[in-house]
Amino acid sequence: MRARATALASAALALLSIAAAARSHDAQAQPAAVRAGGEVQVANSRNGSAILSGALGPGDSIAGMVTISNIGAAAGGFTLGLSHLTDTPGPGGAFFSRKLDLAVDDVTVPSAPVSVYRGQLNSLNPTGLGAFQPGASHTYRLVVSWPASAVDQSVYGSSMSVEFDWSAGDAGTPPVTPPAAPPVVTPPRLSVKAASTQKVLKRGNVQASAACDQACTIFASGSLSVPGAAKSYKLVSTRGSLQAAGNAKLKLRLPRSVQKPLRAALKARKKVFAPIVISATNVSGGATRVQRKIRITG
Repeated sequence: MRARATALASAALALLSIAAAARSHDAQAQPAAVRAGGEVQVANSRNGSAILSGALGPGDSIAGMVTISNIGAAAGGFTLGLSHLTDTPGPGGAFFSRKLDLAVDDVTVPSAPVSVYRGQLNSLNPTGLGAFQPGASHTYRLVVSWPASAVDQSVYGSSMSVEFDWSAGDAGTPPVTPPAAPPVVTPPRLSVKAASTQKVLKRGNVQASAACDQACTIFASGSLSVPGAAKSYKLVSTRGSLQAAGNAKLKLRLPRSVQKPLRAALKARKKVFAPIVISATNVSGGATRVQRKIRITG
C-alpha cells in the first residue's frame, strides 16, 4: 500500500503561493507534513495551510520550507514528484511554468544541505529521497525563481498551478525513480473567424467568433494602433466558457478615450489596425492561441 502527502502550488505573475495538505491511507509507512519554520504553516497530515507565499516578479525568487515525516511503524522509501501541472496563459499566450526554475534541497542538517533537484519547474520527474525510518523527519527548502533572462511580455497575465507529491512506498521498499516524462497536457483545437476589415465606431467594438473542439475557456484581448497617437489603446478584453465543443461570439469594446483620435485618423485616411489575441484553455490546462490583425475602416 502507499501513502501520499501533497503540496499544492499556484503561481501567478505577481504572486506565488504553495499550500500543503497531506492525505494518508492505511499503510505501514505513512508520510505526514508537519509544522515548519519561516512561512510554513503545516499543522498536521490532514489539515494544512500555505507553506510558501509572497510576491514574485521578474528576476525574483521566493522560498519556503516544509518538513516531511514518517510516522508509521516501518521504514519506507520516499519520492518527490510533480503532478497536475496546469498553465493558463494570459493575453500574450505564454506558459508561465516554462519561465520558472525550481530548486529543492534537503536542509535537515542546515550546515550540510543536500541538493534534491535543480531545473525548470515543469521538468521535475519523480525523484527518490531515500528510505525514512520510523519517526524520521526531513526538512526541505523549495525555491521558485523567475530568472531575469526569462522575462517575456507574453507571460503577463498568465497563471499556473501544480502539485508536488511526497509519496511513501511499502515498508522497507524504497521506490525506484521511474524515467517518467513530465505530465503531458494536450491543448484544445481552436479556430477563429474575424472579418479582416471592420467598421467599429458605430457599434463600439471589434468582433470575432471562436470555435473549440471541447469544453474550454476562451479569452480575447487586443489593442488599437492609431497613427499619430502618443500611445496604443487597449481594447476591453472579454472571455467566455464553453461547456462542450461549440462557438463563442466575442466583442472587444473600444475604450472611450480612443474614439476621438480614431475618428481623426480615419478622416485623414490613415491606416488603423487592431491586433487581437484569442486563447482557449481546457480543463487540463492545455492552451492554444490565435492572433489576427484587423484593419479598422470606420
